[in-house]
Amino acid sequence: MSLDRARDWLVRAGLPGGDPAEAPTSTSRFADGGWYKWEVAGALDAASVVRLTERLAPHGVRLHQATNTVGTMRYLDPQLTDLVQACRDLGVQLRMAVGPRGLFDIGGQKLATGVVAAASAYRLRGTDQLAQAVDDVAHAVDLGVRGFLVFDEGLLSVLARLRADGVLPPELRLKASSNMGAANPAHARLLAEAGADSVNLQRDLDVRMIAAVRQATPVALDLHTDNPRGTGGFVRGYDVPEIVRVGAPVYLKSGNAAQDFSDEAPSERQCAAIVHQILLDDQLLRRLFAEAVPSDRPEF
Repeated sequence: MSLDRARDWLVRAGLPGGDPAEAPTSTSRFADGGWYKWEVAGALDAASVVRLTERLAPHGVRLHQATNTVGTMRYLDPQLTDLVQACRDLGVQLRMAVGPRGLFDIGGQKLATGVVAAASAYRLRGTDQLAQAVDDVAHAVDLGVRGFLVFDEGLLSVLARLRADGVLPPELRLKASSNMGAANPAHARLLAEAGADSVNLQRDLDVRMIAAVRQATPVALDLHTDNPRGTGGFVRGYDVPEIVRVGAPVYLKSGNAAQDFSDEAPSERQCAAIVHQILLDDQLLRRLFAEAVPSDRPEF
């Protein structure tokens, strides 16, 4: 098979035949016409969300989405309801990671040193654990959560089906985690078709690769502007305006490099560093791509 024929088959399948030589400007937007939203992920609790919001406000920047990566199963109900209420009061979208996950259970994947084993450690093991994850979501929904970070493709499809059948609220929002490894247009489209309302791509994709993904699916993309050393240590800076231009609508996940992603909420010092990184990204975005405006209307 020639490479040209392979590219033609990709086009017939509704995918781009290659990463574009010149990345086109995305024509998709959030519902209110905005190009991007600011997101912070980590072990966020009510106090840290309030702290981040208050630190950003004097600079005219909003925190649009908070993603708690620890998960419902690691919090007492009063802690979770406080987080839900804080986000509701501040107009911040909240997403909670779903548990249990392989990182917590008795399986050996997380103990293996090979990269292949580590990559699959976030998936659910067995039907009982799948049922537990569905229960974890249902319990969080009862406590007011409407957005979730999902690590397992099978669970994603089950939750989407329950949402479609009216078992779970129709406004439920499902984000496909970067741990699913989406790094090409076909994979991103597959996750969207499985029920993801947004897809977190791999952290190391260049702008042309992101543009190709955008051509394959209209769902929002979650893209890191920076990362802690454990996931690459990238601080993309000047890429941010281009990420917004070619990837819109996009959640800009900023401030990750300031955290160690433990189960403890970010400290006062870490919150200050997270805000500093967001403001650096915002400064470049306003200076180099001023026509891009944020999406300030919550989706859920």
